[in-house]
Amino acid sequence: MYRVCLLLAGLTGVATAQPMPIMMTVGCVESDGRGGVTLTRATDPEAIADRLPVQPPADAPLGMRTIRMVGTLDEFGVAKHEGHTVWAKGLLNPGEPVDLLNLVSITHLAPACE
Repeated sequence: MYRVCLLLAGLTGVATAQPMPIMMTVGCVESDGRGGVTLTRATDPEAIADRLPVQPPADAPLGMRTIRMVGTLDEFGVAKHEGHTVWAKGLLNPGEPVDLLNLVSITHLAPACE
């Protein structure tokens, strides 16, 4: 399983590592109109348990979540996926009103969100 460790300083001043799993979701890429990009109709994010998870099919069912993608989106070419169904992976940061996904990978699944 891919994990990122966050160092947390305890009351004793000793740093401990807490694993943070890479999460994956399927959704529709949409511009938020303010320079940001969201995954709409996204599935509930799931922790990646396998080193090489099986790619979802092009007709994978969509969900009901909205998740804002953050990070180096230009490097991943996220804008070219607008209106498409994608498989996104990253670090999930719960937030209000939407969760944030710090993107580490994006895979095109279908040219439309249906």
